Order: sequence, then structure tokens, then C-alpha cells
Amino acid sequence: MKKDMIARELVHLDFEVKDQEEFFDKMADELHQLGYVRETYKEALKEREANYPTALPVEPYPVAIPHADAQHIINPFIAPVRLKEPVDWCEMANNDEVHKVRFIFVLGFMKSDEHIELLQTLVDNFQSPELMDKLIAAKTADEYYGLVCNMPGMDS
Repeated sequence: MKKDMIARELVHLDFEVKDQEEFFDKMADELHQLGYVRETYKEALKEREANYPTALPVEPYPVAIPHADAQHIINPFIAPVRLKEPVDWCEMANNDEVHKVRFIFVLGFMKSDEHIELLQTLVDNFQSPELMDKLIAAKTADEYYGLVCNMPGMDS
């Protein structure tokens, strides 16, 4: 199930944005155009992030896992993105702490309860310096996609 949610067409390497706002605009527009989300998604994503920030302060690279409520999703997805340059992102449960984020995994869930196990799997993997170094070194979107699909726990 988890691996099935990883959308190859949504994998982006060296995605260029100047800030979080531009990232949300570009990704939400693409997700809507490709039929993954409703028109309401962009504002819902921005509002949720403003109220409940999603940067995880994992080492060696902080990761953001933005998502919106299930009613804005048409098809479930995981969109793994590596930015060209890091952008500021507020820490989960701590708006006062800002991290430079280069890895963003945009999550789309159809049911509000299905994300807990997936989030735990992702967080466990993000804490592996070896894996994160491979993700930073990936040269192609296909290589990056393969690394994400083969992370421990993604095949269940």
C-alpha cells in the first residue's frame, strides 16, 4: 500500500522554489492538474501548515511532510521532492524553530487514520544518515524514486 502511493510522476529532483509559499503553489497546481487533489487543496495545505507545521528536525537533513485533510484528496499519493536549495520551514509542534529543508514528502491520504503508520515509517527512514546521503546523492528522478520505494517498511 505505502509503495503504491509513491507517484513516479510526482518525483522532483532539484526542484527550484524561493520559499515555502512558492513550493505550495507549484506542487498544489501540479497535483490538481494531474487529478490527485481537489481545487480546495492549495488553500487547505497552506492553512494546515500555518497551524500545524511539518518540518522534522532529523539529522543530517531536516524533512518536511506537508499534508491536507482527506476531503481535499481525490487519489492517494506520496510526492517525494528534493529541492535545489533549502527553504525555511517551521518545525512540527514548534513554530518558533525554523529549519532549512531540502527534502519534502507531500502526503495525500484518503482516510484520516491511514497516515499514522506511514508517517512512522517515513520518520524512521529519515533518521538514517546512510539513506539520506543516498537521497542527496541521487542523480536522476528514477534513482531517487527507487530509493524511496525501497526504504524499509514501504512494501507493507
